Amino acid sequence: MIETAIGSRNDVTVVLLGQDQADNLARAQHYHRQAGVPCTGLAVQPEAGDLSQRLAHLLDQLTTPFVMLAADADFVLASALDNAAACLGEQAQAVAAQGYALGYAPGNGLVAYHRVGSAFAPLAQDNARARLAQYAEAGQQAWRAVVRVANLKAALATLPEGLDASAWRIGLSFALLAQGAFVQLPQVDVVLEHGVASDSPVARDERLTQLVRTLRQWDGEQLAVCDDEAGFAVLNAFVRNTSDAEAPLIFSSRWSSVIDDPEREFEPRQDVRLPYYNGELFAQLTALEFLCHAWPTSRQHVHALEGVWVRQRELLQEHPNDTTESLQHRYWQALALGLFSADVGRRLLSTLSDDARVREMNDWLGRLEQVPGSDLAQRLQGTVSGQLIEAIAAATPDEVGRRRVLAHLAKHPATQIAFVVLDLENDDASLQATFDSLLASGLRNFKLLVLKAGKPPAITTARDTLHFIQVSESNWVTHLNQALRQLPSDWLLLLEAGDVLLSGGLLRLCAEISEAPGCLAIAANEVHRDADGRLLDVVRPGADLDLLRSQPGLMSRHWLVRREAVVELGGYSETHRNALELDLLLRLVEAHGLASLAHMDDLLVIGRQASPALPLAAQTVLGRHLTQLGYRSQVSDQGTSGLVVDFRHDGTPLVSILLAYEGDVAQLQACLTSVLQRTRYPRYEVLLACASDQFDIESDAAKALAGRVRLLAGEAGASREALLNLAASQARGEYLVLLSARCNVITPAWIEGLLNEAQRPEVGVVGARLFATDGTLAHAGYQLLAGPQVLQPWEGLPAEQVARQRWLSSVRSCAAVSGDCLMVRKSVFEHCAGLQAQPGADIDLCLGVRDAGLMVVWTPRSQLLVHSRPGAEHANTGAAVAARWPAAFSDQMPFDGRAFSADRLAWLGQLA
Repeated sequence: MIETAIGSRNDVTVVLLGQDQADNLARAQHYHRQAGVPCTGLAVQPEAGDLSQRLAHLLDQLTTPFVMLAADADFVLASALDNAAACLGEQAQAVAAQGYALGYAPGNGLVAYHRVGSAFAPLAQDNARARLAQYAEAGQQAWRAVVRVANLKAALATLPEGLDASAWRIGLSFALLAQGAFVQLPQVDVVLEHGVASDSPVARDERLTQLVRTLRQWDGEQLAVCDDEAGFAVLNAFVRNTSDAEAPLIFSSRWSSVIDDPEREFEPRQDVRLPYYNGELFAQLTALEFLCHAWPTSRQHVHALEGVWVRQRELLQEHPNDTTESLQHRYWQALALGLFSADVGRRLLSTLSDDARVREMNDWLGRLEQVPGSDLAQRLQGTVSGQLIEAIAAATPDEVGRRRVLAHLAKHPATQIAFVVLDLENDDASLQATFDSLLASGLRNFKLLVLKAGKPPAITTARDTLHFIQVSESNWVTHLNQALRQLPSDWLLLLEAGDVLLSGGLLRLCAEISEAPGCLAIAANEVHRDADGRLLDVVRPGADLDLLRSQPGLMSRHWLVRREAVVELGGYSETHRNALELDLLLRLVEAHGLASLAHMDDLLVIGRQASPALPLAAQTVLGRHLTQLGYRSQVSDQGTSGLVVDFRHDGTPLVSILLAYEGDVAQLQACLTSVLQRTRYPRYEVLLACASDQFDIESDAAKALAGRVRLLAGEAGASREALLNLAASQARGEYLVLLSARCNVITPAWIEGLLNEAQRPEVGVVGARLFATDGTLAHAGYQLLAGPQVLQPWEGLPAEQVARQRWLSSVRSCAAVSGDCLMVRKSVFEHCAGLQAQPGADIDLCLGVRDAGLMVVWTPRSQLLVHSRPGAEHANTGAAVAARWPAAFSDQMPFDGRAFSADRLAWLGQLA
């Protein structure tokens, strides 16, 4: 026998269908155990698979006469099961009994309730088609009914194969309604999790249209319920109206006190025909809400709470200058953010002296501690923010390491940094958080300049370590520039009140800053805090000029800059105050070149996301910058894709597309067809080099290409690299495109996208964005990690996620790009002696180009399909390339955020 959560008096077993979310199942079993309801779980994969067989096998092992299916995030009401079981006991001819559902969507101390379907209309006649029409009109889901086990088994035996989980539920509803009478009960059976549709309206319509076809064919073969035109209309309405769809919000329930019940706010539009409005149900909802808030399990709920947990964690941290009063103040703030943290409650309780408040908090903690899943600190560890907090901790030296760095700095005094903190909101608490983070590092040799709106808390002078200057929104840049000329510090770092300096990155920066005498500006990685408090890592792919131009919100803030260089440039621009640092950095590049920028591969600052005003201001700044460089460019704002630059180069140079025959005629033909039929660019030639023992250039297949492709015969057994070198030697074009026969062109302007970057004088190689045949990302540039390891960041990312990833929406510099599609100036290719016959020849070429002082960039504007993933054929590529270019493998943090085993504190071992 299957063990259920409890053997109860009830005659109904609840079977919880889930998708391997253990927390959902554990919470549901806890709830149903407390309610005295027998329940068990059954895993459901999205594609359903053998679900019917597995469910039928489970039913064979049950002892109850009735069963109810539910999702593992749902709450079945015990009193409703009693009524349904009694009804079925009295009406032997009925197949099932069913009430209504109420949708819930939990958030931070808030639950939004949604109406599910509408009231049942009376049946004109009791037959299968009439029941389908009744459920279609009401938008109710028959698979959720309390049903006799024998009838559910019979329905499962008839279901068509190959249905995904969503279609399976609709098909099961059809099969159950075809079995016989359903009794409708005026009650709420289940409170179910309300989710937002994951597919687009178009995709949903296509999915449901296909399901209608499948069920109509199945019905014709099995049941003949909807076999005529009128029946088809009923079936179509049934499928579309009973699938998971949007449901209107009807009321919300908010918890704002540890002693009061939640406050409920009703929407103007209600449906009183549904049994939602009674005191017994609302009492049950109060208990369910407490359980949901104390034990959040769904991804949507955890996502909503993630930022709250981060901010609570920060408020609970103790600082050397704390008092009992300051701690209690922060603990109250933490409780106000979210009531359902037992850790916050215990901390606050330890500071309370008022007997009434102590009693209230003890009672609240007693309720929380009865819930098994109430350890919210542990739940934070499973979120993106929690993982980032762990990464920060791993990159932070312990006390021994911190003392070692400070001792090193005492022996080798670093140049002084001035931290300039802008506090235009006059927010003392945020300002203190920035101060605390700086002091926690243990640094002593610094200046702290605060530009503060409002009266400074102390009278200070420019000679003091901490100096306040009272400013306003209109004059703070003027005061900043005046102060810069008086500061003795060598370096500046602009911050906003509330920004947190990370000790590991700050100590490393101070220890290594003397090793970059020629640098004028240094970027580090950072962490952004979104509007809800969640943390997002920003791993900057180096001091990347292209990303600085296109993604200023991610790239232009929190750079360490030399004070003298800022003064020489005339200070910060008062005209471009909303893009202050971007304007300065671009002027540095104009005056001193790319070599003036550097990057430290460590996390330095936690700060708010960029202001919404930045993109518009950046567009103006970038236009001025490109004009200064001599381009007649056009800059457009593409939203999440950032600022896109069309350089509008003069001329239309000839481009030579080079291919090597790789042994597959059909693949080669598909590649050539895509090039010849889809390429919009007017001036190009195609050269195909073939080893003489693999492809006869006098064959009929070769002659068919005459006039469109230049055929070149290489030596027998020649490698792809040798064949491409041969083609390059015969090319007439100023620019070469190395193209694999495994690639197909999918964007007509693919050559224009490559040329837009390749014609820039500082660029040597341009790579394209490659997609695999399953629609996932195959290539977006190579990253060379310590190890040595060749990484393809974001490889395998689905196309819909690619569109949301900002680094993948912008031109950016790379260590190397794939030789499956890259453009290189012919003179540069020849200077680097072409491709070497070794694993990673494309990477070797790119490193040679970089060694010649030119950039390697990747562009998303040129897209191709590739039939196998680039670089997968050589497991030893990293070692082979590192043998020639050992210094190239230096990155520590993967750009795409994946875990990497590198020691984040290895730099400590390099201190003298």
